[in-house]
Amino acid sequence: MLVKENYRNYFINPKIARHRYYEALRARFVEKKPVKEIASMFRMSFHGLESIIRDFKKGLDNGKPMDFFLQPSPGPKKDRKKPLVREHIIRLRKRYYASTDIHRALNLAGIDVSLSLIDHVLREEGLTGLHKRTKQERDRVAQEIHSRKVPGLTIPQQPSIEVAQVADVRKLDMNEGKTFSSRFAGIFLFVPFLIKVGIHHTVAKSHLPGTKMIPAICYLLSLLSLKLLDKERKSHITDWNFDQLLGLFAGLNTLPKTTVATDYSYRLVDNQHNRLLAEWVEAAYPVLCPGGCSTFALDFHAIPHRGENTGLENHYVPRRGKATSSVLTFFARSIDSPMLCYAEADIVSAEQVKMVLKFVEYWETITGLKPQWLYFDSKLTTYTSLDLLNKQDINFITIRRRGTALVDKILSRSEWQTAVIDTPQRRHQRINYLDDKVKLKDYEGTCRQISVTGLGRAAPTLFLTNNQDISGREVVLRYTRRNSVENDLGINVNFFHLDCLSSEVRLNVNLDVVLTVIANGCYRWLANHLKGFEKMEPKYIFRKFVETSGKVSFSGNNIVVRLDRRSHNTIIAQAKFDEKPVYIPWLKEKRLVFDFE
Repeated sequence: MLVKENYRNYFINPKIARHRYYEALRARFVEKKPVKEIASMFRMSFHGLESIIRDFKKGLDNGKPMDFFLQPSPGPKKDRKKPLVREHIIRLRKRYYASTDIHRALNLAGIDVSLSLIDHVLREEGLTGLHKRTKQERDRVAQEIHSRKVPGLTIPQQPSIEVAQVADVRKLDMNEGKTFSSRFAGIFLFVPFLIKVGIHHTVAKSHLPGTKMIPAICYLLSLLSLKLLDKERKSHITDWNFDQLLGLFAGLNTLPKTTVATDYSYRLVDNQHNRLLAEWVEAAYPVLCPGGCSTFALDFHAIPHRGENTGLENHYVPRRGKATSSVLTFFARSIDSPMLCYAEADIVSAEQVKMVLKFVEYWETITGLKPQWLYFDSKLTTYTSLDLLNKQDINFITIRRRGTALVDKILSRSEWQTAVIDTPQRRHQRINYLDDKVKLKDYEGTCRQISVTGLGRAAPTLFLTNNQDISGREVVLRYTRRNSVENDLGINVNFFHLDCLSSEVRLNVNLDVVLTVIANGCYRWLANHLKGFEKMEPKYIFRKFVETSGKVSFSGNNIVVRLDRRSHNTIIAQAKFDEKPVYIPWLKEKRLVFDFE
């Protein structure tokens, strides 16, 4: 009776959840017992049992009844792999293959086996011990596996890997029907501007080096493409070596490889960087600044070096909060039009104070005119240089360094004037200022000093200017326009990756700085021609317009750039970049035509 009671308890007190569900549902629908009684019988909650009943009904009505019973799936009764691979394992061991060699050879042949199975077969055959192999035996085994020629095994050969072409202008194929595709087809939007400023003439006048395989214009355009397409370093160009459309932009069959692109900057000597910049600014200035440029903001930027024992001078790097090994660069930006007009990286500390006068000389050489206004901070020059600017009738506004005694003397005075400045950052901000004439060391005569409080600093800010006509409020407002050069430097660091350098040679950095100026000009021109996007930063112009996929095909003497469908294509079409014929000198004078999906 005890045994029979155990049998009965198995069904009355089920241990498995699925078994309990089955017995509960059977009691409900077969024996028609109340839900509360069933829940108490099988130690289930009332609401839980109702959910089970609901799911059972729903599944049965939809033709998907609950699965209560498991179907047995008996496993294999004998080894399946061992008889198939035994012969291979024994034969390879006799050829002095180690267990790992056998495992690799079989896997290459598509036979999936484990090392434990190989060892098991070898133990059964008494082949566990492998004598110490000679170097010739090890080399022979390695060569057979590497060449995929293992006796008795059929190993498929590896698919051939496509090798990037070598950049060579003579291998550029522009025959009828040839088509190139890329996700950067929008880079051709810059071509009308490069033609308009005569980039090919600029390169020729700069006497940049080139070869029969890669002419100078192709070198420059291939390096410029890195800046235009948000590429961080020249060493990251490898993923573009298969993009023939980008090679076509530079006039080549493909872009140069990393080593070629990197080494080119070290080949520029004899002031070729500065000649390139001067020729570029002289050509681009009438296009980007049709109304002329007379007011400029000047500033330094330290590009940190990521290394030690470089021999570079220490300069203060704001991002690091300290002075560290870096390359000091100098920039000048037009206030009248958004254009970087000057840049140089071959600067040492002793030359810092001369950069303002050097820019004045540079601008007069290019345009025949001297700047009318210059805005810069106190670190840029000395009082002696300010005196020379004054003698040349060049208006300047700069900041004077504040000593404790000087600040205390100014704050003790009572004849302060009040004004309200109205700038985007300081809307309707009230300031107090003093307007004085001060005597400076090595400065002939007196200089005008505007002491200002209310600009967010505890100590007053001291502005120095040689202009006697404008009001003190106007001095403050004019100097705030200097923020434009700081904003441009921020853009250059952010999008053009100005800080992503590690060279210990300043002249090498100089080429990158010049390319940054050229790329900045390209984006300013493009933004000015896209209605509603004139003030957009380069990264947004790149994302919305330049990074547009498409195809380039050749039809007669036309290069047809067909951009894929995007919402912003209507703005590009509205700009009508090819309204006037655009012939590309470095592409056999073929005409550029834009088309849209």
